Amino acid sequence: MTNKNSAAGATAQSEVDQATTQALAELKEENRELRDLAEYRSSQIAHFAHELRTPLTSILGFAEILLSQEKISDAQRNFCERIQNSAHQLQRTLNQLSDLARIDRAPQRDSERDKKE
Repeated sequence: MTNKNSAAGATAQSEVDQATTQALAELKEENRELRDLAEYRSSQIAHFAHELRTPLTSILGFAEILLSQEKISDAQRNFCERIQNSAHQLQRTLNQLSDLARIDRAPQRDSERDKKE
């Protein structure tokens, strides 16, 4: 009887081991997919912020040029200052997005470095 119990116990343990191994493999795959998704998100945020900087720089430059002109009315100066203030606010937001993308990528780089070691 003990051989049957031992065999049943070994079979049960083997099934538990297989289930654990399978669950671990699934978790590793899901973790890899989440890391890939996070990397893609960070990459897209960085790209988005970069693509908006070029036209924003032009807007700021033209607003500065207009504000340096002596022959603009008070209304025109007010509009240029509004443009400049809004562009600076957008620039700060883009800087925060870039910082977020950089911070978001840092743990991923650490994780990749740990894998190589």
